[in-house]
Amino acid sequence: MSEGVADARWFQSHDDLTDARVQLFCLPAAGMGASAYRNWQAALGPAFEVIAVQLPGRENRIGERPLPTVELFVEQVTGPLLERADRPFALFGHSLGALLSFEVAHELVRRGRPPAELFVSGLEAAHHRAPAPAEVHELPDPELLEYVLRLGGISSQERRHVEVLSLFLPTIRADFAAAAAYRYRSRPPLPVPITALAGREDPLVDPRRLAAWAELSRARVQTHLLPGEHFYLDTQRQAVLDIIRSALGSPDAAPAGASRAM
Repeated sequence: MSEGVADARWFQSHDDLTDARVQLFCLPAAGMGASAYRNWQAALGPAFEVIAVQLPGRENRIGERPLPTVELFVEQVTGPLLERADRPFALFGHSLGALLSFEVAHELVRRGRPPAELFVSGLEAAHHRAPAPAEVHELPDPELLEYVLRLGGISSQERRHVEVLSLFLPTIRADFAAAAAYRYRSRPPLPVPITALAGREDPLVDPRRLAAWAELSRARVQTHLLPGEHFYLDTQRQAVLDIIRSALGSPDAAPAGASRAM
């Protein structure tokens, strides 16, 4: 499939993996860009085409205004995603990216093109998640930056360049505001399997609310807790990728020994 303008803006992938069996669209956490998944393609192998979603306001789209609501993101990305999807595909999202993936999945079902699997990481079930602290996106820049640093996901090397990190605060602030404004809308459960993942020590995820994803799908639902905090993906990448392979039926799937199904 030839890539259009929408693909160039919204998606980043390494190679034209025409033999890949499944496409995996990956959505990043608040303030982060497509580069959060830069190493996944090599690690997952040619059975999968990893397609990282690039949201406005970051990396090569830094000059664009971040989207103010979850609903507007769904409205803008669903069409380009359907153009890009030319074989069975799945969605993976972490934190805010998981919330976006969940809402996109509902829109894809409405349009008759459901994903093969929905992976939601670092997020409590959308209908039971604790309300996002509305004051976070209103914090002064120094306090907002400190909040982001406490969540982790930023290397010690990156922490040395606080002035560079500060450039991303408008995008981070906008993303937190969108999460705070989100309100779950009751709908029939998705006809899509869900795999929910989180770090055992994540201060933002109650394991009971993570398990409640089972109420939002009428298909198979699995829940995994892995060692780590909110950005456990950085240290548990291999375990996460093993879970993805297993859920999507990859022939080279390995047992996810570091995970624990709830």
